[in-house]
Amino acid sequence: MRVRKKAGTTHMDRRSNRRRLHSRPDNGIYDILILSGMDIPESVDTQKKAQENHSKMAETPVPSLILSLSVSTIFTMLIATSYNIVDTYFVSDLGESNVAAVGIMFSVMALIQAVGYTWGMGAGSEIARLLGKQKKREAEQTLATALAGGILSGAVMAVIFAVFREDVVRLLGATDTSLAPAGQYGIYIMLAAPVMCGAYVLNNALRAEGQPYLALLGILAGGLSNALFDYILVRVLGLGIAGAGIATLAGQGISLAIMYICVRSRCSVVRLHVSDVWSFRYGVRIVRTGLPSFLRQGLMCLAAVMISRSCRQYGDGAMAGVTVANKIFAVIFAVLVGYGQGFAPVCGFAYGAGLESRVKRSLRFTMITAVIFMCAMGAATWVWVSEVAGVFLHEGGTQAMQLAALSLRAHAISMPFAAVCLVTGMYYQALGAYGKATLISALRQGVCFIPLVFILPRMYGIDGVAFVQAAADVLAGIVSAFYLLYTNEK
Repeated sequence: MRVRKKAGTTHMDRRSNRRRLHSRPDNGIYDILILSGMDIPESVDTQKKAQENHSKMAETPVPSLILSLSVSTIFTMLIATSYNIVDTYFVSDLGESNVAAVGIMFSVMALIQAVGYTWGMGAGSEIARLLGKQKKREAEQTLATALAGGILSGAVMAVIFAVFREDVVRLLGATDTSLAPAGQYGIYIMLAAPVMCGAYVLNNALRAEGQPYLALLGILAGGLSNALFDYILVRVLGLGIAGAGIATLAGQGISLAIMYICVRSRCSVVRLHVSDVWSFRYGVRIVRTGLPSFLRQGLMCLAAVMISRSCRQYGDGAMAGVTVANKIFAVIFAVLVGYGQGFAPVCGFAYGAGLESRVKRSLRFTMITAVIFMCAMGAATWVWVSEVAGVFLHEGGTQAMQLAALSLRAHAISMPFAAVCLVTGMYYQALGAYGKATLISALRQGVCFIPLVFILPRMYGIDGVAFVQAAADVLAGIVSAFYLLYTNEK
């Protein structure tokens, strides 16, 4: 009886393994193991998956590969941006002070993203190059280190905000009327900080290994949950702006849980091992690689703070108008960032594998298509500016609407220049050219933005505040284009 049972089991194993073989067209020693009816070890199955992934990243035509990877990253960025946008929409009925409060905390969310992307983009760039060199074990150690670093960093930020909440909110530009709602909303945003940082790490890691749809699954579930909880907590239960904060915390938690399950299962090529919890050597590499992302997002936080403080003297109406315009632009810019993040692993993988011509093709294709897209979005924004702004300012005054329209039209002109700056920065980051990537990342909301935020408001008042970001984008795009042409000719 035992012999028959064993033979029957072997027969069933062979039939099952043949189905696996036909569903995964590959050959070699793995196919011999499958046909033999042997139990395939996890390491062998994972190694075969890694080889398939390597072939896809190295041989798929550049345009179709970038576009396929970008679909998920664009949705990822849109959903990540939608948390604050959706919160703004649901609290818009509560008055300008609540809209302004959500806008004030947007700078805090930008800071959380800066820290999360430092670990996430740094790990993703390292993982893409390591997989290009077929160093899977080092990629796994990189992932574990980045996740631990991201969660710990988020927890430190949450503690600091909890201790100095009122001081931080005032520093960010809150008026006397927006101080209380900003604090109520902000406490839940900061509780979500370690969760958000962890989610950014896992999201970037999944995309770096060529598994964008697993990353999209996690971020999409979180974004939809946030919108649902916003409706229930704000509109149905009447919890006000605090309900919007709780919805964000719950949505981010769901997103992290789903992606954690993915990297702990056989769905992922780069598996998360708890025993790899931290490595100082990998931590230094990750932070160094992710520094351009920190500057890009960190300077976004600084820019948001400076805009809020510039608007404070003009009241909540002015702050609400400029805030709404910048958030609408942030949605469009999120599509661009998502597209760039689809380009980055392709470029990084090709560079790690020594495929120089593939690196150049990926840069050329991404730059051209990104500029064309932003030109189209700029034209659409110019035409429908009032309708778009009215979605978020239906309870706002005339000043808020006028400033939102003025700022959006300025953004419409600057959008192609923003595309040039962003793609150039991501190109150098994908190559591991840390100095060049850091320089380009500092242009848009640092080197160009900071002088303008002092000069334009002095010259044009509140209208100057509305122009600041667009003017900085134009200057940063011009400088990036000349720098890219100069360095590529050398």
